[in-house]
Amino acid sequence: MKVKLQVDIKKLIERGDFRTLKLLLEDQDPNVVFEMIEELETSEKAIIFRLLHKDIAAEVFSKLEPDEQFELVRMLTDDEIKSIIRSMDPADRVELLDELPADVVTKLLSFLPKSEREQTIEILNYPENSAGRLMSPNFVYVTRTMTVQQALEKVRKFGKDAETIYTIFVVEEDKTLIGTVRLEDLIFAEPEVSVEEVFTPDPAYVKTTTDQEEVAELMKKYDLNAIAVVDNDMRLVGVIIIDDIVDIIEEEATEDIHRMAGMNVTTTSYFHTSPLVFIKNRLPWLVGLLLLESVNAFIVHRYEEFLAAIPIVAAFMTTMVDAGGNTGGQSSTLIIRSMALGEVELKDWWKVLLRELFVGGILGGILGVVLFLRGFMISNNILVNVSAALALFLIIVFSNTVGSMLPFIGKVLRIDPALMSGPLITTIADLGGIMIYFYIAHSILKV
Repeated sequence: MKVKLQVDIKKLIERGDFRTLKLLLEDQDPNVVFEMIEELETSEKAIIFRLLHKDIAAEVFSKLEPDEQFELVRMLTDDEIKSIIRSMDPADRVELLDELPADVVTKLLSFLPKSEREQTIEILNYPENSAGRLMSPNFVYVTRTMTVQQALEKVRKFGKDAETIYTIFVVEEDKTLIGTVRLEDLIFAEPEVSVEEVFTPDPAYVKTTTDQEEVAELMKKYDLNAIAVVDNDMRLVGVIIIDDIVDIIEEEATEDIHRMAGMNVTTTSYFHTSPLVFIKNRLPWLVGLLLLESVNAFIVHRYEEFLAAIPIVAAFMTTMVDAGGNTGGQSSTLIIRSMALGEVELKDWWKVLLRELFVGGILGGILGVVLFLRGFMISNNILVNVSAALALFLIIVFSNTVGSMLPFIGKVLRIDPALMSGPLITTIADLGGIMIYFYIAHSILKV
């Protein structure tokens, strides 16, 4: 259906039948419109934006990739861009301006009314990935001294432009946050009752400088649809709703996946990212890990005469390397995920250490027995198989322990624990595994 609509839109554009195209786009949900035009050329998208209502155009525009937004800013007229930029949600507007060149940002800011321009500049001055960047200044608040009837009148007056009306914030006269009240509580309360009698005090809140990941964790913890954003004086300055947090969760998950794979974070989608960007993000890690992995050559060189005397020892080398890397990767992934969910904290490191030593011992024992029996398909020398099995046991314990402890080391050093997994733990496990294997094999077989 999506492909068919895209084909129909292309045909209508080619025929110049913009009247039918406008009827097709009328009253469509912004998400549907975005799906309909997602695969179109940027020049074709520019035509679509000229036909959309300004509010729909603003929302669809905010869903586009940064490179497409920049191209459209260059293609559309100043009046068309002015209409879109003024209708955009403040948080989406800031995200757009953050990606554009300085001269374009200056031009777009000039399209905004003075109050909105000052508001946008203020949000841009907050730290990147902070609650201040994420919040919307469009919200409904009431004072504790208002009656329920006065509060509902204010909701009717300002609720249309607010991000949410289901959670209404209660403040003092100086806008100091003191509580929240649900819309349904106002609706079912008697009109002459004061807000003070129906509101919930001591609400959850975040400050403008709070990291967006902490905001997501807090909203998840308390099952909130909206959360207040306050300044250092506890004055209410904005609101963050659950729709914004869903995007943040996806963004943070993508960031962790990229870091766990040993590469810098890529914020744009795959086909909207230049191959050169991927190369730049991946190459430093690959070079660093290659140089670290090359230490294995010195270890093998040290045991060159031993390998020449008993060549069968080399048959187990890849097994040791792979088993250690796999085990370390598993344990680091478990701990990093548990940290992300708040199940494991920095103070729990010793509990995790004891637990993973036990788990590693069980896993190493079972895998050692399996390798010992499997070894007879390669060598009938029982000492070779015993040395391989014992080495594998120690490698599994070592890799499992290192994999579980590296995320804690990252926390102490204020490094994202996600960096302490994937290729890094695999490389460390490889080096440790080769050293352990040759030491054990040489100690047993030199007799």
